[in-house]
Formats: sequence, C-alpha cells, structure tokens
Amino acid sequence: MGIDDLNVEMIKEKYPQLKMTKDRNSYICSGEFILNHCFKDVRMTGKFELEIGVPEEFPLALPKVKEVSHCIDRNYPHIYPDGQFCLASDLELKIFFSQNTDICSFIDQYIIPYLYTYRFYEEYGVYPYGERSHGIIGDLEYLKDLFRADDWRQVFNIILFVVQSPYRGHLLCPCGSGKRIRNCHGDILKRVINAGLQNDCKKILLEIKENVTER
Repeated sequence: MGIDDLNVEMIKEKYPQLKMTKDRNSYICSGEFILNHCFKDVRMTGKFELEIGVPEEFPLALPKVKEVSHCIDRNYPHIYPDGQFCLASDLELKIFFSQNTDICSFIDQYIIPYLYTYRFYEEYGVYPYGERSHGIIGDLEYLKDLFRADDWRQVFNIILFVVQSPYRGHLLCPCGSGKRIRNCHGDILKRVINAGLQNDCKKILLEIKENVTER
C-alpha cells in the first residue's frame, strides 16, 4: 500500500511545480498550484499553495489536502480550521480510490473542481456544481445521488442490504423496484461492496439509530 513509483513520476511530469518529499508516514506533494479552469464558459483562475499528504496506508486511508498560504478564507464553509479541504463525502472518495489510485486523476477530479468552486463562490456567492452537507448527512446525500433514489426510505433499504447481505444478482433489488438486482442497481451495489464500505454503512445506520433514539 501507499503511493507507488509510477504515481510519483506521473505527478512530477504533469504537475512539475509540486515537489515530492517523503516523511515517516506519508508522501507530501507541495508547492504552488495554478488554477486555470473553465466550466460552462466561465473561467476561474488563481494561485494557491497546496500540500497534498498521501498516507502510507493509501488507498485504505485517504489523502489530505491543505491550502497553507491562507489564500482561501477560513470562513469558507468547505474548509476546516487547519486549512484541510472538505473535498467530498468520504464514501465517494473511498469508492473513487477503490477503482483508481492515480493521484493525478484525484487532482483533476477533486482538487481542481474544489478550487474552481471556491473562486466561483468568492465571485458570485453560489456553488457552480451544487453543494452537499458535511458528515453523515453528506454521505447520505451522496448515496441518494449515486443510486438515483427517489426517497430516503430507498436509501435506508440499500444501506441495510450492503451491511447485511452478500451480492446475489438474482435477489430482488433493495430499492423496491421489484426487479432483480442484476437488472436494477447491481453495478452500483458491486462498486459499493467491492470498495469495502460495509463498515462505513454500518456506522451510518448506527448514527441514524442514535439520532432517532435521542429524539
């Protein structure tokens, strides 16, 4: 586990301004990152000092991305007090890295859109790609979008299936459509199960139960 030599060379080639160093527990990619990105004919630019930490346990442990020069307002809703980016739901990132451990793809698909979103929000006060909540609510919103569920009951039933049942294509889909899994949400369920998200889904159910009990 951890970042491999091919990944390191790809980062050096595509993002030569990022310097690679290694400490005891992780690889650190750091340096000036120049944003020049266009979405729906709206271009945003900017310069940021980034620090991308890739832990030894990667991809089981997720990279952490920080902006270290305070170019991003610490009151921005999607940055933590220590400068770490809230890039996406942990579930989304775990599924991404279960299929693709290319750090350059991670930069392209998550870090660049994050920086673009910040600059767009700074300029116009809205989010160009929409917005998800933090924590468990963000995880649930991601799963609802991933499964294209119509309501939260469907999401709950799908999470329960992931926790309790092995994948069997001939079983009825937990979404309640009446179709076999293989003819319904089979491919997406495989992605979630193959990403090893059973424990994550179990934690979500336990937290939902705790919140309901408290009320």
